Amino acid sequence: MNIVLKHIGKSAEDLRFFILKDGAHAGGVTVHSVQGTCFSYGIAVTETRRRQGIAKAALPLLFDFMKRRGFDKVLVQVRPDNAASLALHTSLGFAETARDAHAVTLIRTL
Repeated sequence: MNIVLKHIGKSAEDLRFFILKDGAHAGGVTVHSVQGTCFSYGIAVTETRRRQGIAKAALPLLFDFMKRRGFDKVLVQVRPDNAASLALHTSLGFAETARDAHAVTLIRTL
């Protein structure tokens, strides 16, 4: 599987990317928040391409990109009922730091 992140932001600070699988659009990633050397993001995979390992292949590309820009931590919040996203982030080395009725907060060192 050939996964690529294509920067679509209007500037170097506008961190929005298309996820391409074998050259075709498969989703997107947006860096939402930057605080010091920690960032958070949102990811979406198109409905017809879910459960194919696309997010698991795309996120390490984002992490490498952000690490080269000087970031050393990544934080993500996931709905408690989103078992697929929780399993994905756990498999990528995230650790849960907080949980309430609305969100599970996970963090990972790059």
